[in-house]
Amino acid sequence: MNTRLDSALVIAAALSMSALLSLPAAAKQEFPAAFPVRTLTATSEGGEQIELGTSRVDVSWAMRGKRCQQLSPDVWVYSGYHADLDLANEQGCDTLIITFAHGQVASMRLVNKPAATIVANNLQRHSSTRNIASNE
Repeated sequence: MNTRLDSALVIAAALSMSALLSLPAAAKQEFPAAFPVRTLTATSEGGEQIELGTSRVDVSWAMRGKRCQQLSPDVWVYSGYHADLDLANEQGCDTLIITFAHGQVASMRLVNKPAATIVANNLQRHSSTRNIASNE
């Protein structure tokens, strides 16, 4: 499932990149965009670092006090982040999506609202299909 999620984000970002180059900033935020995150500093004062391979427990501890929306047990979403990359900030990528595999961080991405909607819809659709299959 993590491969589908990453694939959906990569495809959406790739398709929108050429169109984004000539658009004003407000219009750029209408297209899905995603940027990979290698290392996240959990607090503005420094503190705990989250990176690929960090355990779910350590992420939970580092992100304590921050509002988390769990789209699934393996996909956690946090809002209100700022990238060290101007292009990500210009495109409104202020939502952090952390994906886990086998209890560890498998990927982290900063996405904008359209990309976050794609992820949520993809997970909801995948979950609904699984529930229908298990009811038969």
